[in-house]
Amino acid sequence: MTTVGLAMEPDQPESFCSGWIYAFGLYEPRWKIERHLSSDWTQAVVMAKRKSEAVIESFGMLIARHLETVLIEELEYLIIHVPAEEEHELFRGFDRCATAILAAAIYSHMINHPNLLLADVLAQVKPKPRKQHQCRSDVERAQNVKGIYAVTRSHLVSSKHVILVDDVLTSGATMRECAIVLKNAGARSVMGIALARTSRAKGISIVGDESGLAA
Repeated sequence: MTTVGLAMEPDQPESFCSGWIYAFGLYEPRWKIERHLSSDWTQAVVMAKRKSEAVIESFGMLIARHLETVLIEELEYLIIHVPAEEEHELFRGFDRCATAILAAAIYSHMINHPNLLLADVLAQVKPKPRKQHQCRSDVERAQNVKGIYAVTRSHLVSSKHVILVDDVLTSGATMRECAIVLKNAGARSVMGIALARTSRAKGISIVGDESGLAA
């Protein structure tokens, strides 16, 4: 299976850390087993999380097409990924995580934007107290990721408009925490990109302003 032939239009973007967050498609969680198995989009996301090169390449191309419609040529952008658990120092030695491969795939299709840089600038500096899916509420999910990320190369982030890439948006806690760290490091704005959002994440409240699609 690849994403070819699947509809690829983001739902209505939400204000997010002086920018916008876009989610493509709906992810049906495993506890909704029939919907999970029958949803083409969900299964494509599962394959991307398992690092299927063909699926990630298709997602990268389609997301790049969307970004072409919202980025402003004169601005400087930085595309990065949300660190995965295996990138923490306790788990080093693994290959690149799926979000890093996805960010690279998107970047490879953005040749018309010379002011776009791809870099690894976020690191998970301590392990999560528990897995995100083990948290019982959005408050617990936010607390679970608080303070676990850091910017490793602030000079690349300063004054940039950051495009932050993740796979599935559930409560928004992880992406929000990363965005706060990036803003504190000098990013002008953060645009969130996720392959899909879970049904429970529809209409989540993410604090930010409405400064425009360039953010």
